[in-house]
Amino acid sequence: MKPLPVRIRLTAWYLVVTAIVCAIGFAGAYLSMREATEHMVNKELRARTREIAQFLADRRGLHHGTETWEEAFDKSSGVEPSHELYQLKDASGAWLFQAPAMKALNIPAGMPDRSRPEHIETFSRRHDSIRLLTATIAVADRDYLVQVATIVTPLYEVLALFKWIAVSTLLSILFASGFGGYWLSGRSMKPVRDLANTARQISESNLGLRLPHPQSDDELGELTNVLNNMLSRLETAFTRITKFTADASHELRTPITVIRTTSEVILERPRPVEEYEEMVGQILVEAEFTTELIENLLTLARADANPAQLELSPVDARSVVEESITGWRALASREGLEWSTSIEPVPIMIVADRQSLKRLLLILVDNAIKYTPRGGTVRLALRSTATQAVFDVADSGIGILPEDLPHIFERFYRASNARYVNTDGSGLGLAMAQWIAEAHHGKLEVLSVPGNGTTFQLSLPLRFDAPASIRLRTATPTAASAC
Repeated sequence: MKPLPVRIRLTAWYLVVTAIVCAIGFAGAYLSMREATEHMVNKELRARTREIAQFLADRRGLHHGTETWEEAFDKSSGVEPSHELYQLKDASGAWLFQAPAMKALNIPAGMPDRSRPEHIETFSRRHDSIRLLTATIAVADRDYLVQVATIVTPLYEVLALFKWIAVSTLLSILFASGFGGYWLSGRSMKPVRDLANTARQISESNLGLRLPHPQSDDELGELTNVLNNMLSRLETAFTRITKFTADASHELRTPITVIRTTSEVILERPRPVEEYEEMVGQILVEAEFTTELIENLLTLARADANPAQLELSPVDARSVVEESITGWRALASREGLEWSTSIEPVPIMIVADRQSLKRLLLILVDNAIKYTPRGGTVRLALRSTATQAVFDVADSGIGILPEDLPHIFERFYRASNARYVNTDGSGLGLAMAQWIAEAHHGKLEVLSVPGNGTTFQLSLPLRFDAPASIRLRTATPTAASAC
């Protein structure tokens, strides 16, 4: 079954709550009125009963001269003519007095009994409602049964009228509440409809569009802020994907074009073996570059889609550096650079993936060598603080311009001065380095002065009594790469 619209459900709940509250209020008022009415009537009946008891105690007889019992009682008690519904029976069961109107009602009466408590009831006679009090009174060791009644039809008619008015009023209130609730719920849902209409207009072509913020700073305003923040994140992610796709296409176009062009030249005419070898070597170089680029792209794409798993285990940071330092020194020497290292002599234990950490350091060292002119210096240092292992890779190269520093970790970004010094590279190296650093819960920072070199600093948390082998989930890379 299809659920009802929110507007209808809000109106229905409003009606239910209103009906319950009004019904309780009217029922409480009706019961209070009836209770007050019956209390007033009962009080009057008890007063008349006390008057009869007082009369019997004072008169001690049924006659006084020629005056009848009822005449004497009326004079002494001051009972009005409208209160003539009463009758009196002695202990032998004989009626001492019955008012004519009371006798006509034919009300049953038992014998006087002191053990029987006072009894009040309401019954119907001749289309009238009668309220009757039956009680036993004792006067001078003699018991009398007294029954006093009054007609309460007018009072009950007032109660019935109030009941009818209450029901009619309740129906009117529910009708007005239903109409008003439907209108109010429509008004309250208007900002939601506006949000929905604006949201329908947002697509990949206009992700910059934002939901209108309501005037009131309430739950709806908070929801709008949350949705707008979500749209901002989606726009950023979509822009990154679009730029990533465009940059990847651009980077792949060049080596593929070179491979295709060289292949076409090879097939134009027969050539000496030396030329074939040179051209095939050129194709191989471009194929290797393309393979590396595609592997880096796939690695970063997997990291974006689903954070990878790295096997992290306790590692001495010194051993990671010492295993690769020979190759790095040879690479620097081949480029005519002076290589130096500084490593603390004590163990520096961290939790890391050995191969990934080597790859990160290789990226930093390779960049330092690539952008340092011949005769310059490259220095690798490893030290520890109270909580961290710190790797420093410093060079005396061309440096990075201030306007390029905020972007060097973006994918495919290359510093403006680096493009003219070294045209190799895809611009993904520092993206990989940043991702590996974050996967190790570390931080990769850069300090550079144009013309005076660059220093990359990698900080990783030290191991404090960690288990022998642990597995940690890596984080999604948030930055991307440079040179």
